Amino acid sequence: MNGYRGARGTISVRVTHMEGRLRLGGATVEVLNSGERYTADRNGTVKITVPAPPRALSLQPNPPKRPFSVYDIRISMGGYEPITIYGLHVFDGIESIFHCDLAQPDDTGGSFGKSIKVPLSPRCGQGQGQGGMLPAVPAAATSPSTRLGAVYVPETVTVHLGTPGSAAVNVTVPFVNYIKSVACSEIYPTWPRESLLANIHAEVSIVLNRIYTEWYRSQGYDFDISASPAFDQYYVHQREVFNTVDSLVDEYFDNYIARKGFIEPLFAQFCDGKQSACSGLSQWGTVDLANEGYKALDIVRYYYGKDVEIRTAPIVQVTPGSYPGAPLSAGSESDAVLALQNRLNRIAISYPAIPLITLPDGSFGADTERAVRVFQQTFGLPVTGAVDEETWYRIQYIYVAVKRLAELESEGEEFESGDYPGNDVKAGDVGPNVLRVQWYINAIARSGQYPQVSVVDLDGVFGAQTAAAVRALQKLFGFAESGVVDRQTWDALTDLYNEVGEVGGDDQYYGGDVSGWPRPYPGSPLRRGSDGEDVYYVQDLLNVISRYDGAVPSVKSDGRFGTETQNAVRAFQTRYGLEADGVVGPLTWEKLNSVYGTAEDLLPPQG
Repeated sequence: MNGYRGARGTISVRVTHMEGRLRLGGATVEVLNSGERYTADRNGTVKITVPAPPRALSLQPNPPKRPFSVYDIRISMGGYEPITIYGLHVFDGIESIFHCDLAQPDDTGGSFGKSIKVPLSPRCGQGQGQGGMLPAVPAAATSPSTRLGAVYVPETVTVHLGTPGSAAVNVTVPFVNYIKSVACSEIYPTWPRESLLANIHAEVSIVLNRIYTEWYRSQGYDFDISASPAFDQYYVHQREVFNTVDSLVDEYFDNYIARKGFIEPLFAQFCDGKQSACSGLSQWGTVDLANEGYKALDIVRYYYGKDVEIRTAPIVQVTPGSYPGAPLSAGSESDAVLALQNRLNRIAISYPAIPLITLPDGSFGADTERAVRVFQQTFGLPVTGAVDEETWYRIQYIYVAVKRLAELESEGEEFESGDYPGNDVKAGDVGPNVLRVQWYINAIARSGQYPQVSVVDLDGVFGAQTAAAVRALQKLFGFAESGVVDRQTWDALTDLYNEVGEVGGDDQYYGGDVSGWPRPYPGSPLRRGSDGEDVYYVQDLLNVISRYDGAVPSVKSDGRFGTETQNAVRAFQTRYGLEADGVVGPLTWEKLNSVYGTAEDLLPPQG
């Protein structure tokens, strides 16, 4: 086929129904170029090896002929609508993966064929158009999501399949699928791994910048980004993906580029570096650098400056736009209430003043209202007990923040003891009571006093790992090693947790008088004009952090929150991705404790 010799690639087709829930074994895949037919195995998979041009052609900017072969395939199965794909790209040594979800005929019994056309040539090396590019919006000038300072990876992204002002349709696709399509449309899958990864970092950063700044939505558009490379980056809906790109995106889709000291993802402009030039990344240049031994981060810094870094964004499922449309209050019953309850319970793990909702069930009862009121009081919102749009999105924001803190729980989060919940906590259980048990276990394990106890995942799921840690503690206590947290085990566990906390609380750390670290949030923000023990504590944290990170200035420890302390707090907030308002609210308090914990681990004691 196509007359190529030696070089070969693979077409891998995965045939399913009902969005992948049913695998269609026995489906037929026909290669229209040759008339050859293949039958899907029991998993709905067909793999076909076909000729392709030599790999070397795709590693040079202006090859004498097209560096990939093009195939048309037709996928069919009795009782389902067939799909024809025109223009599948096949590279030497690369697997081209096409996931085909077949639909059944409509109620009239007619079978309507569907076709997908992949553009003949990828835009590899062409980069973004020059002149049509819209500048990124400064963070301070944008919409509420930017004001809150939350960078996140959404579950889905809505793409306009044309230039921003055109009448093209919108499609909403999984974020990961969006990145895979862009990467497969912009760069060749045969490039070195570090080159591919550097390009993927830039592509992720561009779409996250558009989402973070709400660039299009703040202008009244109903999409997040366009598919036009003249304005954004090239997206081809429902195209095939390549195995080399597929695996990298799965691993790094939540990594983005940002400048140190700034919150927003970098609008990481790129171009081919051969046919066009720009001030950003050169796609072909990344190949040369990778061949010279540069790693992806080195490549990114080569083009965007030494002050950039790769950050990991949290992944959220309840994204902006998820507000149910009307306030939730006493008597409300819905999935939105259930989502609200689950998020408040997770937040309560890090902010123990917020009472736990005993049984999240989607019904807005008295315990939910109490939790909402305390949350609103804690975070400076009107205390109504009802969840309006402002409270909804603040809960979402704090939920994302504490999910990240949960991964760093040894760096200073405080958690108060809780009473026995009234029933045993055991294997198979999920929810806040399991989270409490896991929190206690980790505090005990990290104290270093009980090496027989291991750290567990803080995920709220009572699995084998948690059960093993409970058995180790029961052996320590002299109890029956059941792995079940009954009242006796709960009480002993909380007593030991409190003892561990008391031992740690008496220590003096590296020259700062930070006794009792980490202290719980005092309940109200500290700002210019505040004074007292909590201000002393903040000043001492800042002074230790200043020795660890020179970007944060030291301050006079006098218990008075003056201009010097305010400026140091602002410098700290800017450095660590918080809103630089000079006020120590809950998030800044938690971050100060967290960074202090890192500094305490890495700095030598002062003599």
